[in-house]
Amino acid sequence: MKRFLLLVITVFGLKTATGAPIEKSMLDTFIKYASISSQSSNDSICTQGQRTMALVLKSDVESIIREQNAKNVECVLSEHNYLYVTIPSNVKSPCPSIGISCHLDVTPEAPGSSITPIIDALNGRTIVRTDGTTLLGADDKCGCTIAVHLIQKILSDKKIKHGKVMFAFCPNEDVGRAADNIDSTIFSPEIIYDLDGVGGEAITKSNFTARGLTHKFIGHDAHPADAKADKLGDATAAAATFIASVPVEYRPENTEGLQGYIHPWGFEKSGGFDVIVRTRVRYFDKVEGEKFNNIINDALARVARDFPNVKTEVLQDIMQYENVAYALHPQAQKLVENAAKKIGKKVVFTDERGGTTAAMFAAKGLKGGMCLFTGQHEVHSTREYADLKEMEEAYLLMLEIIKQIPSI
Repeated sequence: MKRFLLLVITVFGLKTATGAPIEKSMLDTFIKYASISSQSSNDSICTQGQRTMALVLKSDVESIIREQNAKNVECVLSEHNYLYVTIPSNVKSPCPSIGISCHLDVTPEAPGSSITPIIDALNGRTIVRTDGTTLLGADDKCGCTIAVHLIQKILSDKKIKHGKVMFAFCPNEDVGRAADNIDSTIFSPEIIYDLDGVGGEAITKSNFTARGLTHKFIGHDAHPADAKADKLGDATAAAATFIASVPVEYRPENTEGLQGYIHPWGFEKSGGFDVIVRTRVRYFDKVEGEKFNNIINDALARVARDFPNVKTEVLQDIMQYENVAYALHPQAQKLVENAAKKIGKKVVFTDERGGTTAAMFAAKGLKGGMCLFTGQHEVHSTREYADLKEMEEAYLLMLEIIKQIPSI
């Protein structure tokens, strides 16, 4: 039987509308959400755990709406387990709508069932962790917690002036499908912020564009002794030639910073004589993306020339996520800078060699969105933990951004 340590910690901070310390309220909410096993799966459209998490979020938001007697606030759970919350503007002058996203699933890359959050202390800060045998789910239960508390604050504090505020709690982010079934008729804001960043300072202002390729090399069998006459098509050699045609300087192990890469990462036999190769293409700059496309086309042309008896099919060529910088609202960064200054918070704008929910939205044609820190650390591992103070700071930063929208 496992034994868990629970330290009783007094937390202090900003008061909620009801008078309770915001840190304590957020801690209770986070523990509740983190205890729900909501791992996504590469083999499932949506898991039961995600459905459970979506229903809990819906119930919590509806309770807030009832308690505040909020009129015209929409809370909709779609058949695909997206929870949408829309709060109408309370100002007369037109201003941009703002969208806030987070994801309700956790990664399948580490053990994630029977999660028991442990409250601990580190250097005077409140930390939530596990016993080290499971992940915590701070990615992105931190974001969900912050979003729900923003809804509560906006609806309870009538002094806050704001434009139209939209929230999207999304499934399947950790398997790359957060935007697959997003309903742009419900969620299509002019400015987007994604609550899914690590640490306590980083704001992602740009990220990789991600393209996923799958090629099938179709071989033709013949005995080696009669290979020329019988037109041997060696799919293994053709696939290896394709992979080797990627210049070594563009492989991921030789790139950093704003440099993109081409990464043929999957190689498997298919049937008796065929081979499937899967390739990741990543870049920040569209010019580099076009260069990579030419490299891949040249590699395929070389295969066609050197292996005429091997046919090549493109099984998949998809834009998995897009660089949010291409479609950011022109005031997005300034809003963050002004909000951070107002609350006395240091922030660092970064370029992420990866993707976010907002990046997946951008690939579907929505606006690009910056990704804000949420206090999650060591994500996708059994060492994962959440820093409560950083969660509160992210909440305050996002709240201040919302307040500033009517003035732009």
